[in-house]
Amino acid sequence: MNKFAKMHGLGNDFVILDWRDDRRRKVPEAAARRLADRRLGIGCDQILVLRACDTADLRMDILNQDGSPSGACGNGTRCVADMMMHELQQDRIEIETDGGILTAWRAADGEIAVDMGPVKTNWQDVPLASAADTLHVPLDMAGLDMAGLDYGGLDGVCHSL
Repeated sequence: MNKFAKMHGLGNDFVILDWRDDRRRKVPEAAARRLADRRLGIGCDQILVLRACDTADLRMDILNQDGSPSGACGNGTRCVADMMMHELQQDRIEIETDGGILTAWRAADGEIAVDMGPVKTNWQDVPLASAADTLHVPLDMAGLDMAGLDYGGLDGVCHSL
């Protein structure tokens, strides 16, 4: 049986698997899909797998609902950072991800902050199929367009025109 934690961060929810004792253990795509399924599994936006790491306090592998990897997730990183800061009795932690090493800290108000690194807005980094202004991607919705961003994980932010 696998032990897990489920956490929520600003509207996103995560299943967290603490596998720091086994760096080789993998989550098969079919198992990830089942785990993330809200009717047949636990249900989550992403699965966060914690591993031991030599270059940071821990490593976090991020899996989407279909089992595919993601480079980074700010809300998931905040959840894991909060959990690990309690366990390690630290107010600052480094978490290695596919998107790089992320530094998280407990702010004066008790909230968790994460330095996600520089945001990439070049159309090849986002990525778009052809050259375009990634800060103003037109949507088929009246009065809205989207900014396409890569901060280690791809994201789209809708905003008014």
